Amino acid sequence: MWKKFLSRLGISAAKVDLVLHRSHVRLGETLEGEFLLEGGSVAQHIRNLDVVLQLEVQAEGKAYRKTAAVIPVASSFTIQPSERKVLPFSYTLPHHLPISRPTVRYTFVTRLDIADGVDAYDQDAIHILPPTALDQVFSALAALGFREKPASGSITPYGQEFSFFPTGEFQGIVQEVEFFALVEGEGVRLYMEIDVRHGFGGEREMKRELLITHEQLRDSAAAARLLREAIEEAVQAAGAFGQLSGHPLATPHSPIYSHPVGHYSPVHHSHHGGHGWAGAIGGFAAGMLAGMVAEELLDDAVDDVADGLDVDDWFDGGDGFDGGDWL
Repeated sequence: MWKKFLSRLGISAAKVDLVLHRSHVRLGETLEGEFLLEGGSVAQHIRNLDVVLQLEVQAEGKAYRKTAAVIPVASSFTIQPSERKVLPFSYTLPHHLPISRPTVRYTFVTRLDIADGVDAYDQDAIHILPPTALDQVFSALAALGFREKPASGSITPYGQEFSFFPTGEFQGIVQEVEFFALVEGEGVRLYMEIDVRHGFGGEREMKRELLITHEQLRDSAAAARLLREAIEEAVQAAGAFGQLSGHPLATPHSPIYSHPVGHYSPVHHSHHGGHGWAGAIGGFAAGMLAGMVAEELLDDAVDDVADGLDVDDWFDGGDGFDGGDWL
């Protein structure tokens, strides 16, 4: 009787430990491992064993946590005193999750739902790497002398935005290259924003859409060439060379003028809603963050009204939205 009472308090009760075969996994790949279950001092009925993939996003100085996936493992079984069970674990990561970055973190939270007792938990941090195709894009940019910025990988309303700065031939002409990535059957589609230096201290934002096929990505030189052409064409379109006449690349005989135009087209912000961008890398987090921010803003509004703020003042507070007269 005493052992049963203690087990209900979580003392000498059943335990669970998720052991992953690896802590780093690429988007689209399958992560495997096993659950090690150990019985306590008495037999206990387990209602459910499941794993929650928890996503934490840092944005605007705040931390947002959301469940990215719930993975059911087993239900309705009994574990005997001191019994040891091993159950397999397998989960394939969907492509629309953001990859791990300083502002994006993941944790597997394992829960052993114990009937008439305190649930047992286990936590395991995991690091989600870029899918191979996106990693090949990163490598092609590195070959052109671009380096990823510390703030790269932030979550925006369109998905996860990656940002790179030049250290080689484009230094002094290009401020940075930012893009969203969508992995398709044919290849990787990039929505790029290329910030080109213009005038003294100014810049112009040039937008391009670029599809690099999987075949081209497997040829690192071909992928780098396509990216170079897109960047060079953006620099030409921005008319930056007249302001940078002293730069070694700013001559009619430089590679910037001699390369052919790549296979891409201008892209505008309105395009982000198309092309299946809900499936873009980081698309899940973008929708999650937008919903959580909206809820937070609504809560703030309710708190403001509850604190005595005049409702008419709140709806006509200088933000361009006039709520009109209340009926």
